[in-house]
Amino acid sequence: MSKNYYVDNYPLDYYQMQLLNCEENCIVIAGAGAGKTLTILGKINYLIENKITNEQDILVISFTNASVNDIKKRIKYNIPVFTFHKLAMFILEKANFEYQICSTTLLQYIIKEEVTTCNKQVQENIIKFLKVDTDFTKFCQTNQFQSFCRLIETFINLWKTNALKFKDIPMKKYTKLEKKILYFIFKIYKKYISEKQSANLLDFDDLIFKATEIVKNIPLNFKYIIIDEFQDTSYIRLNLIREIYQITKAKVIVVGDDWQSIYRFSGCDLNIFLNFQQFFPAVKEIKLVNTYRNSQELINIASTFIKKNPLQINKSLKSFKNNPNPFIFTPYKNKVHKLKKVLNTILKTSGDIMILTRNNKDILEYIDEDYQIVSPNQIEYNGCLIKLYTVHKSKGLEAENVVILNCNDDLLGFPNQIEDNIILKKLYPDKEITYAEERRLFYVAITRCKEKTYLLYDKDKPSIFIIEMKKIVKKHLNNLSYFKD
Repeated sequence: MSKNYYVDNYPLDYYQMQLLNCEENCIVIAGAGAGKTLTILGKINYLIENKITNEQDILVISFTNASVNDIKKRIKYNIPVFTFHKLAMFILEKANFEYQICSTTLLQYIIKEEVTTCNKQVQENIIKFLKVDTDFTKFCQTNQFQSFCRLIETFINLWKTNALKFKDIPMKKYTKLEKKILYFIFKIYKKYISEKQSANLLDFDDLIFKATEIVKNIPLNFKYIIIDEFQDTSYIRLNLIREIYQITKAKVIVVGDDWQSIYRFSGCDLNIFLNFQQFFPAVKEIKLVNTYRNSQELINIASTFIKKNPLQINKSLKSFKNNPNPFIFTPYKNKVHKLKKVLNTILKTSGDIMILTRNNKDILEYIDEDYQIVSPNQIEYNGCLIKLYTVHKSKGLEAENVVILNCNDDLLGFPNQIEDNIILKKLYPDKEITYAEERRLFYVAITRCKEKTYLLYDKDKPSIFIIEMKKIVKKHLNNLSYFKD
């Protein structure tokens, strides 16, 4: 192996190069902006260029369509690259298994229908459980109703992706009222199963279940399985990979960042990443230490913030960039007026802008007729195109300047308080602190910028994260930077 190894004209650093000639099962532990994709591409190129294996002997898997497409665009070879669901479909097609995929909105439709038409006793239970100060009809027209429906959807997703049965629920830990809510959720889940079976439909999790059952019946010859974003893996996905591993004895290489594990609501379990050595033998651990996006000041502050979560791998990240004021605290009385002021200020300087929201509809509260929504991920203001994403969809992306909205102390603020509902916490009891998942999501948000991050919040209702960030920033930088009109 030469002293320098280049991918896309970028040299791999010392830590990234450790993966090139590794011939064991391996876990690569990265930080934000550490060049995970570059490292994966380097491994693939090295295997083929040195004739260690052939193109079709390498299987690459990533969590989202966006990350899969990014790898496909940058890869030089004809290598199968799938999401887990596309991999499952590939296996079912190889096995000549016929199926139809159900609509992704079917579960949401059933939940809303069952909640809005439930009997009076269930209505009273819901009102009491949520501590709602209104009648049920008015409740069904509120954001709290939407949040309750999302809670049910989250619970069912967790249930499915972990292959649970009703007897697996720790019922002793729930109060009498909570148990009534659980029985109602289970009734909805049974209706969902019944609707799918009557129409001979499979949802995305069913695809993975079925692929895991029949994969042993098809010929697979993979010698390397490379999985990106492994911190966002669920047990049903893990079971599929372990089944393929048993058949092929391929080397399993996983890459991820436990600090950015943000999909627990869809059934992903961080413990799989943290305990990777328990699932595959002879595992080598590689840590990517250097980060190329953020300044050292931002990394120090963000690391202090995320390290409040106890269940994670300790890292000390290094940057070659400096910025004495990476965070701009931006309180407002009028959110529409303040966002315009921020955007006008940034647009006077060079650099692109990315607006991040906690929830899909947050942006609607901050804009008026002076904006045009060009697409789900772009708005136009003053003749300039500005990127727009929820924080979940922003993972892996970056911009010179990032504006984070809705950092307020609110049910749907940041942190989103519905995500830590007691129903969910008792289903998966662990040692994580309150808002651990939301903390990781906020970490993703504040590490998207190359230069500055603007934190927008209601002057009278700053979120607990804003209050905490002020203390951390002051400790590291001895001062706070506020947006000046």
